[in-house]
Amino acid sequence: MSPRESTRAHGLRRFLLLGAEALIIFYLTLDALVAPVFRPLIRWLAKLRFVIRLEHLVAELPPYGILALLAIPFALAEPAKVYALFLFATGHELVGITVFVLAYFVSFVVVERVYSAGRDKLRTIGWFARLMDWLFAFRDRLIAWAKSTEAWAFFLRVKRRGADILRRLRLRFGLG
Repeated sequence: MSPRESTRAHGLRRFLLLGAEALIIFYLTLDALVAPVFRPLIRWLAKLRFVIRLEHLVAELPPYGILALLAIPFALAEPAKVYALFLFATGHELVGITVFVLAYFVSFVVVERVYSAGRDKLRTIGWFARLMDWLFAFRDRLIAWAKSTEAWAFFLRVKRRGADILRRLRLRFGLG
């Protein structure tokens, strides 16, 4: 490979890595913005008798039964999140946001409740326990890396500025 081709290949690789970094940070940012919306809903649902009964039924299943029950909504929600980002990026903002919110609803509420109810039995499946340990460690490393980037620092500055503006508006209009 000539020096010029090598430089071009290096530039393309750097461009693709920057694009991947931007996509990961965008996804983590959306996750950080959307997750708090569903936490109160999860707490509320967790107190419903119907949900408590369902969780007891899930907990009584064998480990692979719980895994199958967990896999169905997870297999639908996670690709839907990526598809929602694609829709949003291609100019279908409203549909993309709607798909994203619905996917998060399934992911945060359904998957979270099933996993929570069956976690102990799921961890008896050796490969599943190792996979979950690896995934949680990978997620933590990915978040730590994203937080070390300038893009994340910019996101935090924008978030703080937005929170400050909202606080001042609430004070000005007597909303709290």
